[in-house]
Amino acid sequence: MRNPLRRAIPLFTVVALAVSLVACSSGSDSGGDGKTVTIGVLAREEPDLTFVAEHLAEQGYTMKVQVFDDNIAMNRATEDGSIDANFFQNANYLKSYKDSNGSSLVTYGPWLQTTAVQFVSSKHGSADALPNGARIGIANDSANRARELQLLAANGLIELAEGVEAPTVLDVTANPKNLRWVEVNPRSKAAAFPDLDAMTAPSITVHLMKDPSIKALYEETPEVYGTYGGTLWVVKEGYENTAWLDVAVSFMQSADYKTWIANTYKGLKKTP
Repeated sequence: MRNPLRRAIPLFTVVALAVSLVACSSGSDSGGDGKTVTIGVLAREEPDLTFVAEHLAEQGYTMKVQVFDDNIAMNRATEDGSIDANFFQNANYLKSYKDSNGSSLVTYGPWLQTTAVQFVSSKHGSADALPNGARIGIANDSANRARELQLLAANGLIELAEGVEAPTVLDVTANPKNLRWVEVNPRSKAAAFPDLDAMTAPSITVHLMKDPSIKALYEETPEVYGTYGGTLWVVKEGYENTAWLDVAVSFMQSADYKTWIANTYKGLKKTP
């Protein structure tokens, strides 16, 4: 299914927050009273959850933030109880992970923030300028890959087979520029970018690359990133130490948190 998207807005500059990494403790039994918890995040969410941790501290909870560079390792740590929860993925990614790994992880609460996927290049000023046979970087996991291909299809760069819920490159039915697909781990896109003509990536990932030569050629509309990209809390099935999590979810729905996100990221991250 295709979604309406619009041409990208300019990239914004935000101030990155430096936060010290806290070592992982042992899941929901940390501290013995349920008041100390450890959560997993990607680097892009570390400042956000450190801000949430400050609020939880005022409510008597200690939330330690552990940064992972591997999505699968983070989900496994959540499931085996090494950490209490994680905050990095959307519902489609979790479904894809569970289908592939037989996991019983579950979401907790609504989606709380998101970033739009962009199609970017530092070598070409528009999609029309892409050469025949251009090398295009896309995610190598099924959920992100499908979303990124749909972005390109919605802007007319390719066509996809109708009715495919999670399209792959095998579902590309029209490719006028004979684009060559380079499937990359989402965590490795910045390293792969110099060898590509263009790539798809979340806007926050592009920002963190800090490359002023990058131009956003396409960006998802709010209808798309709100539906498919919302980041949720994830815990293992049967997790019972939820009092701290209720406080965190409530705070992340508050005006104070939404204002902080807006002021910090200048539109790169969105809240409901």
